[in-house]
Amino acid sequence: MQLTLLRGILIFVGIISILLFPKTVSHATELDLPTQYDWRDHGYDFPVGDQGNCNAGYAFAAVDAVQAAIWKKDSIKLDFSENHAKECNWHALNHYAGLPNTCEGGNFKMLTNLFTQQGLVLETCDPYVDYDTTCNTSCKSQYYITEWQQFSQGYSQATIPLIKQKLIEYGPLYTQMDPKISGFEGYTGGYVLNGTSTDPNNWTHGVLIVGWDDELGSAGAWIVKNSYGTEWGDGGYFAIAYGKAGIGSSLATVTGWERNSEFNKIHFYDEAGHTNQMSVSDTNFYSGSAMGLYPLAPNEILRAVEFWTNDAAIVSFEIYEQFNGIEPVNLLYQSAEIDILYAGYHHIKINEYLEIPENSEIAVVLNVKNESKFFPIMLDHLGPLSFDKTWYRDPGGIWQSLPAWQGQNFEGTIRLRTLSIPEGLNHKVFLPIVSTK
Repeated sequence: MQLTLLRGILIFVGIISILLFPKTVSHATELDLPTQYDWRDHGYDFPVGDQGNCNAGYAFAAVDAVQAAIWKKDSIKLDFSENHAKECNWHALNHYAGLPNTCEGGNFKMLTNLFTQQGLVLETCDPYVDYDTTCNTSCKSQYYITEWQQFSQGYSQATIPLIKQKLIEYGPLYTQMDPKISGFEGYTGGYVLNGTSTDPNNWTHGVLIVGWDDELGSAGAWIVKNSYGTEWGDGGYFAIAYGKAGIGSSLATVTGWERNSEFNKIHFYDEAGHTNQMSVSDTNFYSGSAMGLYPLAPNEILRAVEFWTNDAAIVSFEIYEQFNGIEPVNLLYQSAEIDILYAGYHHIKINEYLEIPENSEIAVVLNVKNESKFFPIMLDHLGPLSFDKTWYRDPGGIWQSLPAWQGQNFEGTIRLRTLSIPEGLNHKVFLPIVSTK
C-alpha cells in the first residue's frame, strides 16, 4: 500500500499541513460595492449573546451565522442552541484533548460536523450555561446543514473585497480574531479598534462580521458582533480596522440546509469529521479517488452525496451496486464534473430514482482534483475504525482499504444522505421530496 511521500517522509498531514500548502486562489471578483454596509440597516436584529465565563465565542458566532443565513434566504428567524453546539459536538462528547472543546474554545468546522450529522436544536430546549456540562440528548433537531463554505483558512485572512462580496451574497459571516489585542477586553464603543496580531495561533475568538464602513478610522473598518453581552462595546458590537487582529481568518458560512424530519438519514464513517488529509501518490499531490461502502435498508431512497474538501476542486462521483473486493461493479449513477469553489462541506443531489437491490452494500466513489492545495483525500483520524468500509485508489488503480497507522484510525469522509420510507408506502410517492433542496 502506497501512502503519500514527500521528500522521503511518510506524510499523513493534520493541522501542521497548513504550513506546507500554497494558498488557495481567490475567486473574488471586483464588484461595485458601496462604501458602507450594515446588515442591521436591512433587518438583521438577532439579539447579542453573552458567553459569560466560558470561551464559547465560536459557538455563538457559528450559530449566529447559521441563523443569519437562513433568515436572509428564507425570511425565517430561528433561535438555535449554543449550548447544544458546544456540548454535543464530537470533540466535547469524546473529551478529545488534541483540540479545544466546550469552554476551552473551538471553531465553526467542529460544529459543522455536528450540524451536518445531527442538526441544530432550539434554544428553548437547551438553554445556554457558561460552564461545561453534559450534552442534552433529549432535544429534537429542527434543521441540519448540507453545505458549509470556508472562504479563508485559519492561518490567513480573506481579502477586503472578498469579505465584502460574501457579506452581500450570504449575509453576516463567521470569522476568528485575537481577543487579547490592546483595548478589546474593556472596549466601550465609539472608536475603531486597531490592535495588531500576526500570529494565527492567537486568532481563536469567534465573532460575526455584519458590515463595513470605508470611512471609519484612518482606512475603514469592519462592523462586528461579539458575544460579551449588550453592556460591552456598542451594544455588543465593535468596529475594527481592516486587516487587524486576524479578522477575516476562518471566514465561513452555511449555504445549504434542510428542515429535519423522521425520514432523513445520513450514512457516514467520519464521526469526528474532516481532521486530516492524504495524497495517494508521491508524484501527484492534487488528485485522487476515495470510496465508501454503505449497507442500505430496503426502504431507503438515495438523495445526495456529501463530502469535505480542503480546497477549490473539480469533483465527480459514481454509485455502484457493490464492491467485489477488487473493484466496484454494476454502475448505477454517474455525476457530471462539478466545480467546487471553496474548501468546506458539500452536498450534491442525486436527481433520479435508483432501483437498489435488496441487501445491497452500495459503493460511492468520489474523484477529486484540487486547484492548488496538496492532499485531496479528506480523512477522519480521530473516530473509531469501521474496518474495510472506506478505501482509496492507489497510483496503480488498485483499491486499498484505509489503514490504522501508528495507533490512529483513518476513515474517508464521503457521506450518503438518504430518505427512509415507512413500510407499506410507495417509494415513488416520495420522489418529489428527492428533487427539492
